[in-house]
Amino acid sequence: MKERKSVSAGRQRGFLSSRQALVLLGLLFMTPAFVAWVMHNSTEEGWRPDGTTNRGVLVHPARPLTLPAGMQVADVAANDYLQGKWTLLYIGDADCDESCAGNLYKMRQVRIAQNENMNRVQTLFMVLGDGVPDALRELLEKEHANMDEAIVPAALAGQLAPDFLIDGVSMEGAERVYFIDPMGNLMMYYPAEADPGGMLKDLSLIHISEPTRPTT
Repeated sequence: MKERKSVSAGRQRGFLSSRQALVLLGLLFMTPAFVAWVMHNSTEEGWRPDGTTNRGVLVHPARPLTLPAGMQVADVAANDYLQGKWTLLYIGDADCDESCAGNLYKMRQVRIAQNENMNRVQTLFMVLGDGVPDALRELLEKEHANMDEAIVPAALAGQLAPDFLIDGVSMEGAERVYFIDPMGNLMMYYPAEADPGGMLKDLSLIHISEPTRPTT
């Protein structure tokens, strides 16, 4: 009689029956999935955490680049320039509007943020046109002294375009920053609205090896 009272008192103090315990465990396991389903379907595009849409877009498979034979960068052939270092590349018009200036700034900051590995990353601005106007020259000399440049006239741009045609979007007006590996393969790109913090996170996942640019 005393034992029955003890069991009854125990249940009144909050002990669960085996069935109640199973139901509770089921709810605990199902709740995260239910919450995720609700958040995913709460908008047309689904909910995503902040910062997840600004990372690079992989080019799969990576594209070996073959730049026009007549293109020069930093007094070397453009194809040789791409060998041995990681390259952040921007292709834009000579007038370099606000979006262009923003991308050049991101490239500079990402390179500087590599600290002791900074010399293993190079930045390149391919200028579509017949030359560099005074306003752009002033910007590059003042803000981007360590950025290389290449002039891409219309004849060379036509040869260059197929390598940078991605998802039906041409290089002209795409406002993308392209990421090229030390073997000259186009492996990733960043849209105009990309956060430089996302670019840094991507680079932190990549082993930036010692530069091995071939000697001539």
